[in-house]
Amino acid sequence: MKSELPQNKKFGTIFNDDGSNILVAMDGKNSTAEDYQRVVHTIMDAKPGVFAQDVGMPDPVKYRSEVATIFHKYRVEVHPLVWPDSNVDAETRVHDFMNTLLESGTDPLTLTIEVCRERDVPVVASYRMNSEDWYFQSHMLSDFGRKHPQWRIPLTQQDKLALAEHGITEHEMSGALDPAIPEVYEHRMKIFTEVAQKHDIDGIEFDFRRWAHMISNPLENHPILTRLVRDTRRMLDETARAKGRERMLLGVRVGPMLTGPFHQEDFPGAHYGNEVNRSCRDLGLDVSTWVEEELVDYVCPSLFWPRWPGLPKTREFGDLVGSRDIGIYPTLFPRPKWLKKGKGKEPLQQNDSDRLLRYKNEFCQHALKLYEDGADGISTYNWYFHLQMADVPNLWTEYYMYGPGGAAVQAHLLSILGDQHAIRRYLNSPPL
Repeated sequence: MKSELPQNKKFGTIFNDDGSNILVAMDGKNSTAEDYQRVVHTIMDAKPGVFAQDVGMPDPVKYRSEVATIFHKYRVEVHPLVWPDSNVDAETRVHDFMNTLLESGTDPLTLTIEVCRERDVPVVASYRMNSEDWYFQSHMLSDFGRKHPQWRIPLTQQDKLALAEHGITEHEMSGALDPAIPEVYEHRMKIFTEVAQKHDIDGIEFDFRRWAHMISNPLENHPILTRLVRDTRRMLDETARAKGRERMLLGVRVGPMLTGPFHQEDFPGAHYGNEVNRSCRDLGLDVSTWVEEELVDYVCPSLFWPRWPGLPKTREFGDLVGSRDIGIYPTLFPRPKWLKKGKGKEPLQQNDSDRLLRYKNEFCQHALKLYEDGADGISTYNWYFHLQMADVPNLWTEYYMYGPGGAAVQAHLLSILGDQHAIRRYLNSPPL
């Protein structure tokens, strides 16, 4: 394990790796643990300050567990329930590759930790706290959710009105379990305790940015999420002492603003409106209390899947933290609004000089804007340059349209993203 963690305001960058992206890119049972680690090494080549590995939703998880369901157990079954007209090739690849890893005695989290230790990069286990990526069937991905569908978070009237605009009227419940239910809360604490105690991680990250249902009645039940953060902080401190460590990290990814309604004009480029991009308060995230009690080591304000020029209100969070030893790392996505898929549109190639220069310059300008607004460093989300650069068997990111040219820009920018002066130099230089 890493003997000494950097100061909370000195990470430079936090690279959040969507835990499925490499799994989907592999060739099922024909790929190996070495193939997986080769892609992780490609990320390490871009020198992230902290590596936040997405490991769970929070249940299922992408590692061997006695508490939670393994990630791939139900994917092939559940996928057609959500997308009946699509094939299950990608899900089958994930299923077969996960089985290959488990049969060889390892798993994605273990493999990632090994690379991070070799490259001397701190690694935290990041949990998508109520991921609804499989929409109303998300609870069907875990044994616990299947056993207790009645513990899902009910849809609000606001939810129903938003869904009705898309012709969806048949649902009364979300796909997310409710931590206001004591049994759900207890189950999650067991998951977090197990990963901290049994894996050589440097901490845990709570990613509250995968969809909108973190808890039922968030304006009333927010103390329950605060208790979850507080209990996890206590557990990590106790685990650190038991392991002979000075400390373990607790980070949070939160809404793009502290309070107030979402206004599109405040976040130009944001792909989703108030149905997902709610304030911390409306999500049930009492960030002010977390900061006041110094429960967390870093905060990553983030929009839900924005496109440039959409950026979170970083200054609000910096002003809240003040001189406390808590780092502010707003999230920068890799895609501009103008980079669209369609007729006459092509991914950014390395010889596409005009568009590549625009991509690079705007990328740098938005990074510098985050620093101007008080960021201590920058976090990433859904950057997939490593798949392009590692030449994976199944490159599935074409719809992002940044192509090999944009991927090269991402890799270089990540390597300097923690240094404002280096970003300014890159802004005034050719893309590569």
